[in-house]
Amino acid sequence: MNRCDKQQSNSQALGFAALMTIGCLGAPPAFALEALDPTYTFNGFGTLGAVYSDEDQADYVSSWLLQPNGAGHTSEWHGGVDSKLGGQLNVRFNEAFSAVLQVVVQRQEDNAWTPEIEWANIQYRFNDQFSLRLGRTVLPSFMVSDTRLVGYANPWIRPPQEVYQLNPLTNLDGLDLSYELEFDNGHNTLQLNLGQSDRDVVQDGETRGRKGLVISNTFEYDFATLRLMYMRAKIDLSIDLTDAIFGAYTTLGETLSTMPGQEGNAATASALGSRYAIADDTVELYSAGIKLEPGNWLLMGEWGRVPETGALANVQAGYATLAYHFPTFMPFITLAEVNGDTPSESGVATTGMPAPLAEEVNALNQGLNLLLFQASAAQKSITAGLRWDCYPGTAIKLQYQHIEIDDHSPGRLGNVQPGFTPGGTVNVFSTTIDFVF
Repeated sequence: MNRCDKQQSNSQALGFAALMTIGCLGAPPAFALEALDPTYTFNGFGTLGAVYSDEDQADYVSSWLLQPNGAGHTSEWHGGVDSKLGGQLNVRFNEAFSAVLQVVVQRQEDNAWTPEIEWANIQYRFNDQFSLRLGRTVLPSFMVSDTRLVGYANPWIRPPQEVYQLNPLTNLDGLDLSYELEFDNGHNTLQLNLGQSDRDVVQDGETRGRKGLVISNTFEYDFATLRLMYMRAKIDLSIDLTDAIFGAYTTLGETLSTMPGQEGNAATASALGSRYAIADDTVELYSAGIKLEPGNWLLMGEWGRVPETGALANVQAGYATLAYHFPTFMPFITLAEVNGDTPSESGVATTGMPAPLAEEVNALNQGLNLLLFQASAAQKSITAGLRWDCYPGTAIKLQYQHIEIDDHSPGRLGNVQPGFTPGGTVNVFSTTIDFVF
């Protein structure tokens, strides 16, 4: 999807919500224009940040799929990893109807700072329990998905990447149905999301999600919150380099099929042409989270799992955060880990091949294993941070992260260079000013 296609997708999301609103306004007399008394509110949020990394053969990024570079190899200090600016317009037509439009400016997969429509939907509340939203809504993968981009609302500078990069996408075009129940000191929200999501990714790539289904339940009681989620979608992931590798194996299979004695290698090559491609494949995500806030303490943790799909390895991740609220300061510490299997693919054997062809096949096998290596994620980290609410609506944060990279993975690093050596450590220092208005 090119930039024009992305803008068209944003326009379609907003246009869909607008058309639905117009349709509702022109519905039967119960929803007539004279019955509406719209009120408007506007809220903004932003982050100004800088990140340092001591790894010079890869970049520390907020998302390996959505940011082409960051701190480390590209530059020791980088200001585009966390910086962003957003605004949200809320319109309330009456007790039942409302609408929201959220636009966010942040660094994109092509290094541009192009405004994007993050949310654009209308909501109808049938009663105190049932509500329906249509349009572009938040993709509720994790506990802080609603505020994932609003740094001021979260204790950390960014949600723990080990877990939150299990699904780097943040919105869904479709419908969101919620059912809420109130208890004594408790509240339960059961949520169903259906829809699709398209997104440009790094290296001129594109991901397309279809037939998306998300079921989540959030139970709040006193100082405790418990959340469970299941997501499933049909995914197409297309990146120029990976498509070229898979296409080369398909072509190799056709070539070897014409060579006597190479029938077995031909079958292997043809199979590899589709074995790791992600094309109309079902991707699943399971997550669970808990948050406890007794007194001034905050204890929060989440777990997630994505089964193997194509080049995406089977992966599990989790984190735990402990923090304490002083009047204006909040120190915290986070332990996190992601464990992804890194497949080792022997590729196509070169026995009996002419030397020039054997060299090309060996290079192709190496390219496939490099792709599988970069698509895997395995690391451990410990993060210590401090939040200072220095002014109403403004917080300064300092954060140090020590990362141990697995021997068979680049972890959550992006823009990995040929000279990168797995199994080492990375030290990252981040600072931000988060604000809301």
